Amino acid sequence: MFTLLARVTADQPGHAQLSRPDFLVIGRLCRAGSLRPGDLAQQEGLDQSTLSRRIAALAERGYVRRQADPADRRAQLLEVTDQGRAAYEAEQARRVRLVTDAVAHWSSPEQADLVRLLHELNNALQQRITQ
Repeated sequence: MFTLLARVTADQPGHAQLSRPDFLVIGRLCRAGSLRPGDLAQQEGLDQSTLSRRIAALAERGYVRRQADPADRRAQLLEVTDQGRAAYEAEQARRVRLVTDAVAHWSSPEQADLVRLLHELNNALQQRITQ
């Protein structure tokens, strides 16, 4: 199921505004507000050099900006721009539509069961991360 979901929501030429890795990085920054590059790399499980190239590309597109960390002027903080947030929200909406369209023919109780069970699965997986 996870493989199929990844394939369905994968970058399709002309459809996705953000690649999956860009979507994940911008999503993390949207939720966090701002992060140091090293913290973002650690949270996303990325090599610092890989993340650095990704951030440079996102900054070039106007989706992410760097600014001095007020707590330590030698360090940088990364944050999502309004344009980056709009791209993230558009991509998130596209991905939600793909899934909701797939279950549109299900009955309301079946859809409610799916939502409930996915919520439980999400909580169980979240607990594994925090342990």
